[in-house]
Amino acid sequence: MGGASTSAMLSLITGGARSGKSRFAQSLCGQAARVVYIATARAEDQEMAARIRQHRDSRPAHWLTIEEPLEIASAAERYAAGCDFLLLDCLT
Repeated sequence: MGGASTSAMLSLITGGARSGKSRFAQSLCGQAARVVYIATARAEDQEMAARIRQHRDSRPAHWLTIEEPLEIASAAERYAAGCDFLLLDCLT
């Protein structure tokens, strides 16, 4: 039976609003070279716009950020094979 096998680990991080979930999830990516960050939040008010800016600023510049609030599964399928980590933030 030959062939390469790959395994993936899936982690679900839960917690209250502003509890550090995103920061913790980002720490799991360590020093990975190929990280895809799928951001689902929309800036529908000033507070959310500020939170989105803060999240953007906290990510390493070499991470690929995909802003996709609706077609999340399609975005994940499109980018998963080309990365070491795919971080999806958030599912609300």
